[in-house]
Formats: sequence, structure tokens, C-alpha cells
Amino acid sequence: MRYLILLTPSMNWIDGVVLHNQPFMPEHAVYVQNEYNNGSIVLAGPFAGSTGGAIVIDAVKEEDVIKFAENDPTVKNGIFSYEIKQWDYKMSKFENESPDFDQGYIKYKHKIQKELGII
Repeated sequence: MRYLILLTPSMNWIDGVVLHNQPFMPEHAVYVQNEYNNGSIVLAGPFAGSTGGAIVIDAVKEEDVIKFAENDPTVKNGIFSYEIKQWDYKMSKFENESPDFDQGYIKYKHKIQKELGII
């Protein structure tokens, strides 16, 4: 399964200090790099404006993702808090997957929505 970990500033985030200079960021970078080297990390990086970041990770169980997030040095030390979302992706250039949505899909879904009485 693929998961999205959203990282946002937490109680020990220091206002006025850019993300890469926050405490425990070097340890965070090495921690994420190690997991990337192990093959689980698909994408990772900060948001523009130093407002947090995200990690896209592949794991068999959500518990493994929770363990990974909770052991992140920035999370353990209150620099970041995290939220995990299971990613039920439909399109992926990495896996060359696409549902090929087109006008036929719109017509089909509108038919169902009319049957449900929502349009």
C-alpha cells in the first residue's frame, strides 16, 4: 500500500527559523534518506515557504508507517506533528497506471448520480 505522511510544525517548532535550520532536521534528513535507500520512500521533501513537508511511502501495513513516523527525530522531539493518509492512487507515472478518464466516464457517473437523486 502507498501512504502519504504530512508533516506540519508542532510545539517545538521555532518561529522565524527556516525548515532546514530547525532542530533535529539533519537527523530527520538522514532518517528519511536511510528509508529511501531501503526502497520504501517514493517521494519526500519540504513544502515551499518552509511550512512543513510530505513523505510518500510504500508499506505492507499502516502500523509500519506509524512506526516510521513516530520514530522520526523531528516527530519524537516535537518539531513536526504528522498525519497519515492511505493513498488510493488512480494515476501514477511511476507504475504507468491510468484509468483513462474521458467524457464517457462523466456520462456514466452522471447517470449514476441521477439515479441516486443527487443531480
